[in-house]
Amino acid sequence: MRRSWIKKAAMLAAAAFLVFAFGWVPYFLGGIATTRRFQYNDRENAGLTPASFDLKFEEVSFNAKGGVFLEGWWVPADDARGTVVLVHGLNRSRLEMVRKTPFLNRKGWNALLFDLRHHGKSGGTVSSFGHFEKQDVHAAADWTRARSSGPVVLWGVSLGGAAAALAAAEDPSVAALVCDSSYRSLRDTVDHHMTLARSWRWWMRLVPSWPVGAEVLYWIGRRGGFDVDAVDVRAAAARLAGRPALFVCNSGDRRMPAEIAFDLKAAAGDQARVLVVPGNSHGGAWRDGTAAYERAVGEILDEAAAGRGVRLASTP
Repeated sequence: MRRSWIKKAAMLAAAAFLVFAFGWVPYFLGGIATTRRFQYNDRENAGLTPASFDLKFEEVSFNAKGGVFLEGWWVPADDARGTVVLVHGLNRSRLEMVRKTPFLNRKGWNALLFDLRHHGKSGGTVSSFGHFEKQDVHAAADWTRARSSGPVVLWGVSLGGAAAALAAAEDPSVAALVCDSSYRSLRDTVDHHMTLARSWRWWMRLVPSWPVGAEVLYWIGRRGGFDVDAVDVRAAAARLAGRPALFVCNSGDRRMPAEIAFDLKAAAGDQARVLVVPGNSHGGAWRDGTAAYERAVGEILDEAAAGRGVRLASTP
C-alpha cells in the first residue's frame, strides 16, 4: 500500500512538473512579452525633457495604422537639414532617447521622439517586437514629412532598432538607418533568451530550452496576434538597397551579442558599417562611448543629407 501511494505521488509530481514546464511557463512568458504593460524605471533620464538641454520642443500626437494613438516630442532645429526619428526599446519610453537630442540639434537635424504603442503615454494593447511597432515608425516618419522638409533618418535601440529596420525596409524614402543593439529575428532572440533565462531565475533551470522556446514563440504570436516569423531584422537589413546604415553594439552585451551587428551589416551590404562600443550593457552604447558614437552617426547624417552612401569596410 505504501509503495503504491509513493508511486502515485511520484506520478502526480511528474505530471505537475510537465504542466508547469510545458504549459504554464510558455504561456506565462508569452504573456509577459506581449500583453504586460511594464515600463523600466529609467532613473538615468527621469524627469528629463529636451528643455533640460535648453532645447525648444513641443508635445505632439499622431495615429498609427489602425488608429493607435501615439504621443511624442518634436524638437526643431534652425535651418534643419532633415529629421531623425528616435525609437526607444522594449519596456522603455521616449526618455531613453532624450540625451541624443542636443547632438542632433548641433548637427542641424530636427528630432522626433515618441512612445511606441503599449509604452509610455501611447495607446495600444500589445507589444510585438517590431511587427506592429514598424507601423508606429511609419506614422512618425509620415508626420515629420508633413511638418518639415528634408531627408528622414531612423535611429532606434533594441526593439526600436528592429522596428526602425523593418520600417526602413518597407519605405525606400527613408534616407538612412542607425540600428543599435537589435536582434536578428524574433525566433533567434527568443531561443537565445531562453538560454540566458536559465541563469537569471533558479526555477528556469528546471525548464528545458527545447521545446519550451518554441512554445513561448507560439504563445507570443497567439497572444500578440501576429506572425512571429515576420519579425526578421536580418531580412529587413538586406532590403536597405544601398542606403547608409550603422549597426551598433556593446562588446560584452549578453542579450544581443556583438556578432549580431556584424550579421546585420553583412546582410545590408558594403555601404553599411558597424560600431562596437566597449562595455557590457544592453543598449548603453551612447552612454559608454559617446564620442565614437557621435562621429559614426555624424557620418551617417552627412551621407543622408547628401543623398548618397559611401563604401566603408567594417572590422570586428
